[in-house]
Amino acid sequence: TEVPVREDVRALSRFPSADYADNFEAETAGAARTAEQWARAMFEGAPVGMRTFLIRTWPLFGVRLGPLHTGGYVLGWRIVKNTPDSVVLQVRSAAGVTVRLVVGAGRDRVVAGTFVRCEGLLSRVLWFAIAPLHRLVVSRLLGEATR
Repeated sequence: TEVPVREDVRALSRFPSADYADNFEAETAGAARTAEQWARAMFEGAPVGMRTFLIRTWPLFGVRLGPLHTGGYVLGWRIVKNTPDSVVLQVRSAAGVTVRLVVGAGRDRVVAGTFVRCEGLLSRVLWFAIAPLHRLVVSRLLGEATR
């Protein structure tokens, strides 16, 4: 479920003046996982079709993914901060869009917050054109990970 942007999640992103921000939350039914485990469940545990869509779509927007299945990355997104309660993932587009995804793990809830910085008009147009699709995808990934 999309919720108002939480300031604690925004602070973890270290993008206080993001050009775009959203937060989604889901109940975890008491599943005890670290934030990194939730992030991996969202992306690496997604159905094959969704993972393939993501891996093939991100580069169309100039995103250079890192290794897909290695420590330090979650499906090609670089881990820039990692604690049991929160993990921050980042990708950067050649078009000047930098995206940080913050996954926060609570006792009975998990939150996924997206924070975006755009450098220039082209990057703003690009991001705001794909933002509606982004919201649908993140909502679905989080929902499937918590089922």
